[in-house]
Amino acid sequence: MPANKFVLKHHEIEVEYTIGLTPGVPALIYSNGVTKKFTSAEVTTDETALGSLVSVPLLRSVDTGGERFGFFLPQLNVPRGESEEFTTVGVYERFGGPDSVPQRQSSWRCIELHGTAQTVIVEL
Repeated sequence: MPANKFVLKHHEIEVEYTIGLTPGVPALIYSNGVTKKFTSAEVTTDETALGSLVSVPLLRSVDTGGERFGFFLPQLNVPRGESEEFTTVGVYERFGGPDSVPQRQSSWRCIELHGTAQTVIVEL
């Protein structure tokens, strides 16, 4: 069965992501000293040749820019009741807005994430 629950870690950063949760329930929880919760409607998933790219906005400002965080999830089949460890990459993007002073171009920073994947039953 395809894994649907993932826990990713890098030093003080921890991400918990569960696919298929009821709308309105936090599907992704990002923590680095401050915890931010995102529903499935706030999580963007793009299928790529490298796996699924999952991303969320960490800081949003229409005028001055913001920051996004994303990570690649490999396609993993994990039997229920078991877990599988994997390593992937996380990416931070900082971007400017029309009122950013000084104007700044987008920049990216990558981190290595160590993860655990499981297949769990999701209640609807």
